[in-house]
Amino acid sequence: MENENLINELKAKHGKIYTVTVPLDEDNSEKVAVIYLKKPDKATRSMVTKFATNSAFDKAVEAALKNLYVGGDNLELILKNDDALVACEEVIAEMLTVQKATLKKN
Repeated sequence: MENENLINELKAKHGKIYTVTVPLDEDNSEKVAVIYLKKPDKATRSMVTKFATNSAFDKAVEAALKNLYVGGDNLELILKNDDALVACEEVIAEMLTVQKATLKKN
């Protein structure tokens, strides 16, 4: 119930909230960090895309996490753990995926 209240507070302040559970050790055991991220804005998308285009994927993920983090476990648990940071790549990529518009010639 406590997490639900926190999520509701974060939603009221930031809009859409994503819950991300990140394994903190190599064998994906029960040692995890749970963080809450807000929906990416245009500036964050632009910055992350710039890093990713220059093949600096680790910097792109780190920048996204720092800009989107709004609560949960201490973000440093992930930022100082290479395996945890890599584990976040797919989540960040999914968050940055935008809906596609359609074009119809009339």
